[in-house]
Amino acid sequence: MIRGIRWRIVLTYMVLIVLALSIFGVYMLQFIEKLYMDNLQTHLKEETALLATWVAPQLETYEEPGQKEDVHEMIRRTGMAVSARVTLLDLRGDVMLDTLGDEETRKNQSDYPEVAAAVDGSVGMHVRKVSYSAYNVLHMAVPVYGDHGQTAVLRMAVPMKGAHETLQELWGRIGISLLIVAAVASLFGLRFAHGIAAPIEAITKSTRKIAAGAFDERIHQRGRDELRVMADSINAMAARLSEQIEDLTQQKGKLEGILKHLVSGVIVVDRSGRVTLVNQAVERMIGYRADELLQKWHWEAGYNFGLSALIDEAILVGTAQMKEIALHRPMERTVEVHITPIFSNNGRIAGAVVLMHDVSEWRRLERMRSEFVANVSHELRTPITAVKGFSETLLDGALHDPTLTRQFLQIIHDESERLKRLVNDLLELSKIESGHTVFRFEPIDLVQLVKRTVERYRHETEAQGLTLELDVPAERLTVEADADRVAQVLINLLGNAIAYTPTGGKVRVSVTEREQDVVLKVSDTGIGIPEEDISRLFERFYRVDKARARRSGGTGLGLAIVKHILESHHGHVDVRSEVGKGSEFTITLPKQQKGEETAL
Repeated sequence: MIRGIRWRIVLTYMVLIVLALSIFGVYMLQFIEKLYMDNLQTHLKEETALLATWVAPQLETYEEPGQKEDVHEMIRRTGMAVSARVTLLDLRGDVMLDTLGDEETRKNQSDYPEVAAAVDGSVGMHVRKVSYSAYNVLHMAVPVYGDHGQTAVLRMAVPMKGAHETLQELWGRIGISLLIVAAVASLFGLRFAHGIAAPIEAITKSTRKIAAGAFDERIHQRGRDELRVMADSINAMAARLSEQIEDLTQQKGKLEGILKHLVSGVIVVDRSGRVTLVNQAVERMIGYRADELLQKWHWEAGYNFGLSALIDEAILVGTAQMKEIALHRPMERTVEVHITPIFSNNGRIAGAVVLMHDVSEWRRLERMRSEFVANVSHELRTPITAVKGFSETLLDGALHDPTLTRQFLQIIHDESERLKRLVNDLLELSKIESGHTVFRFEPIDLVQLVKRTVERYRHETEAQGLTLELDVPAERLTVEADADRVAQVLINLLGNAIAYTPTGGKVRVSVTEREQDVVLKVSDTGIGIPEEDISRLFERFYRVDKARARRSGGTGLGLAIVKHILESHHGHVDVRSEVGKGSEFTITLPKQQKGEETAL
């Protein structure tokens, strides 16, 4: 980029000279090109007309023996003499004679503009590209008249190689002239610019030093013109700034050090409501940079009505404000806001200080804890209520009925087992999430593990009228994994597939090997999962069909455990499902792990 007045002046000179020379060069080139072309056309027209005059009487006896060869020989010699291609055509556009004799001579020529014009009795001219020349070719066609009117058309075609080379040479000379003139103009421009730019550059250099903090810098300017007045003013300003900056620097350093390391956001607003200071924490919370907030109205800082209302009340009333508000940009946050008014020496309100604490994580943890306690309480209460109710019924006299007693005891036993599974799953999930579970990775045969696990469910699926399919490679497939945990994942997914597939359905398990990993799929033709529920499948205690899940004995923690186990294996699980058609869970496991033993 060109900077400085010196180079701007030089550049202006150069641009003007080059522009003037370019315009003149282009004009001259066009003029010479037109003159050259007019001369070429006139010369070619005369030669073509002269040749047509000679050919005209020869065509009267064209069919006599030897006459055709004579005409052709004359046309060939003429073409060689003028370095042109000569073509003799009848009035239909068919070629009678041609000095080149290429494939084009076998085509009808009546569609060419120059031929069409000559057939109509006028002189035709056309410039176009042809296959036998790398340059444009000028075609000139004239009518040939005999004793009984027009008898043929004679065309001469001359390549414009000479014109092209002449124009190229002219462009080169113009370019060289342009460079020479530009160089000379630059020398004159530099000399002229120096006298104007030198004093301004000296002042600019000194003012930059002052702006950079060198307040002892002074400008020494001769003369009594406007530049001298400006230099004296800058010197006086530098002296005053030197004193004031020293005090402000100390205060600013203290304030910036405090604000920079504050986790809480700080906004200072003046009495009119404009933002005068923000720290980095505010930029993160609101999603705007400091330069986008400073000197803006406070209601433009995040465009949050709740925050603006609190600031207005603090400034107008003069009382401290405290409230939790929601911020929606750049992300959803819950912020606790404390606003304290600032009072001047005379007791008037001069503005307000806004202190913002991000309590989003605290509130999220509180909600998670409340939801978890509510879910656990609900899940525990259900089997305990059943055990208590049926045991009280037995104590009230149902013990005397053996059939009823056995039925109630079976229910109590089932609910106890369910309670046991729930407690075990809770303990398992708690251990995984707290990092106390150790995963022991070792080479295992995934094919055999899948076969053994699937066979455990063969009888159950047949009893429920389901088809259980298994598609695995015939050879050994070795992966580095914790065999018990992988089996636990497969058991959870198979159990869900069987529980949510009606009689007559199909459950399919497949294993596919890829270059770096393996893919394990468990699919079914069950009831399917609504699209809006898929994103929440792996949450604790989340169930799509709560009634069916409880009847099947599920705890609502299986898929949460599956997710954590796969993450510890550096794998992942994907879900595809359609209501009424079934679901497909796809597990991806790497063949090699980073370590032999990992704790989450």
